[in-house]
Amino acid sequence: MLASWCPVCNTAGMRKIILASSSPRRKEIFEKSGIHFSIEESGYKEDLTLKLKPCALAEYLALKKAEEVASHHKDALVIGADTIVVLGNKILGKPRDERDAAEILRQLSGKINIVITGIAIMDSKSGKKIPRSEETKVHFKELTDKDISEYVNTGEPIGKAGAYAVQGLGAHLIKKIDGDFWNAMGLPIDLLLKELAKFGVRGYTRTH
Repeated sequence: MLASWCPVCNTAGMRKIILASSSPRRKEIFEKSGIHFSIEESGYKEDLTLKLKPCALAEYLALKKAEEVASHHKDALVIGADTIVVLGNKILGKPRDERDAAEILRQLSGKINIVITGIAIMDSKSGKKIPRSEETKVHFKELTDKDISEYVNTGEPIGKAGAYAVQGLGAHLIKKIDGDFWNAMGLPIDLLLKELAKFGVRGYTRTH
């Protein structure tokens, strides 16, 4: 049975809700829900070499991040998230440097990549865990060497899965997006709100 909804804080019984991510994008998106939460970066180090299918990998990494933070709290709902970019059968991680970023963007040029964000909710009190994932197709324009070098020189690709940010200057490289835009930014907020409701947590509004 779900706990009663608190209309002031939007949480079930004033429970502590923690977003296990230091990503400013995820923080910004989650704030749109009206849910009160705190931020605590997870110490779990992601490993993209694990032999798992992309969706399973994103969910696994998100869950591990949530579990690491949940281990420090006796009664909290902890949300982990992990975003990966898939091109064909290859997972594209964060670029090591500017040269690597340029190479990743050359691979993406004129092609469709899939952005997968895994989310996981961990109840540190009951031990209940819910991992889920969302997919969004991103269609890239044909990029010239100049397009790539100018974008890389902005510094935006560094630290971004797939070496681009759909909500930033990277938007100029993209022809169209099929699916959840918020997911491509790093947090599928509608999916997250749906799963949080199973713990008695509801936001004020939807994102659209």
